[in-house]
Amino acid sequence: MSGGREPRRRVRRPAVQVELDLPPGGTPVVEDARACDARWWQQPAFVAGLAIATAVLLALTLGARVASHRDRERATELEARLKSETLRPATQARALRIDPNPASWSAAPDATLRWPEPPELLEIYLPLRYADYTSYAIVVDKVDHGRVMVLERVARDSNGDLRFSINSSAFGPGEYRLRLQGYTWRGQRVDAGWVRLVVE
Repeated sequence: MSGGREPRRRVRRPAVQVELDLPPGGTPVVEDARACDARWWQQPAFVAGLAIATAVLLALTLGARVASHRDRERATELEARLKSETLRPATQARALRIDPNPASWSAAPDATLRWPEPPELLEIYLPLRYADYTSYAIVVDKVDHGRVMVLERVARDSNGDLRFSINSSAFGPGEYRLRLQGYTWRGQRVDAGWVRLVVE
């Protein structure tokens, strides 16, 4: 045997189980998991407010679209009215011959004219060979509007036609009634012909 010392062995103590006291009795408080997990944007009040705001925004959008459509229609109508009520220079001339009714107003229009665009200088011929007056008056009324113009002391040409010229921009769409009257030797006017003209 050698003279050295043997290492000392450590002896382990056996493990002892320690019994701990239990927490005091009673029903444990368990928080609602949904309440704990819900964020502020998930709260019912926020969701309801968001739905109301969306509905209001949708209503405002629809109202704005309706108002915009109405304004667009109104602008188109005003533009058409301005075009039809503003006297503009005529770019070309056109002859229009209309036979008057010698008895009274016709049941149907005597002539139908498409409103020219751009404006034209309309040369209107009204044959009056059946009448024997030397001069005539032409009274033009627009139905549902009123009197448009009166031409006095108009003489027939060599063909027996009563002739006058007018810028088409002076006629807006509608129905016009021309009343032709002859002058007697006393200067009184007597009905001599009637014309219904429709401008579309």
